[in-house]
Amino acid sequence: MKILYIDPVFGISGDMMIGALIHAGYPFENFLKTIKKIPLPIPDMEPERLSQGVIEGIHLRIKHSDIHLTIKEMYRILHEMDLQEKVRSDADAMLDIIINAESRIHNISHDELHLHELSNIDTLIDLIGVAEGINFFGIESVFCGPVPCGAGTIRTSHGIIPNPPPVTLEILKDFKVVFYEDNLELTTPTGAAIIKHYAKQQGQVPGMGIERIGYGVGTYNSVKPDVLRIFIGESLEAPQKDDIWVIETDIDDMDMEYLGAAVDRIRGAGAIDCLFFPVYMKKGRLGVRLSVMVGDDSLEKVKDAIFSETTTFGIRVRRDSREVLKREIKTKETSFGKIKVKYGYNKGGKYLKFHIEFEDVKRMAEERNTPYMALYRAIIKGIEEDP
Repeated sequence: MKILYIDPVFGISGDMMIGALIHAGYPFENFLKTIKKIPLPIPDMEPERLSQGVIEGIHLRIKHSDIHLTIKEMYRILHEMDLQEKVRSDADAMLDIIINAESRIHNISHDELHLHELSNIDTLIDLIGVAEGINFFGIESVFCGPVPCGAGTIRTSHGIIPNPPPVTLEILKDFKVVFYEDNLELTTPTGAAIIKHYAKQQGQVPGMGIERIGYGVGTYNSVKPDVLRIFIGESLEAPQKDDIWVIETDIDDMDMEYLGAAVDRIRGAGAIDCLFFPVYMKKGRLGVRLSVMVGDDSLEKVKDAIFSETTTFGIRVRRDSREVLKREIKTKETSFGKIKVKYGYNKGGKYLKFHIEFEDVKRMAEERNTPYMALYRAIIKGIEEDP
């Protein structure tokens, strides 16, 4: 299983996380290509090699922009951009975390809320860039160390406020934090949202074979290095049973074409898997059973999607477990270009099978105007089963 460990040595922000991902091997060209899909003038950006003492990493330099967005504009852009669904749903979930936290501390509804500094286009760039970078590495599980926060006060558009800002503390209230004497904003609300969304476990680095290390470098001057460090690698632990939730509902009053579209929305809300199949209901009526598998982190969002997108008035929810193979995603070079291949291993580490990612096949087939299956069969012949 591919895992990411976030080590916030001196805090975390969105641009530092992107810098660390780039330093670890996420191509800046990929990041820039995705960000340019935002239908607005994008500020100039450049990855700059920067040192903090003996540590060298990437500082993502972003030119100041005066573009500010409403909450509705941010959501609209996210939903209309040409993004992979996992990237869209992760960025959307991080934005939800920020909006919900701001709404709680100000005790006002989303419609009344204004984000001030967080309304800048930089926020959208950070969320999309982080989601794209983590997805690039095929990360399946994220861990995080204690999160540093500064002291004293900081100046914002609200005026002078306590440090760390209330919205940052609201997001991190279930996490381990450490407080430093520095009168600096070490962890930003965006950085806190990244941790809240991705890092389900804190503490000691799990047993892992480290494959990549990345440093995102900031510009604060302190006795401590202003860096964010990440490790990416394979878990050394055997595959474990994975506790999940199963949501089911039976539907007999919904057109199939709308149900198919609803399933796409439910997957986008974070469902691990979603399927539907025919069942016989009361009085011999033919209906459909919708069965959805989801983890703890997306449970409420997926339930909301089911109620919003289908005609059901009730759902059944139960705790269940599944066993999964240890998986490793590798990028393979083929005569058609690079393609991601997922390999599966049993508990003893023995290789069992591989799977080619459909999105890569789809992209290549569309570029060549070739039938999907014809290209798929040609790629299969060029990939050895033994990784």
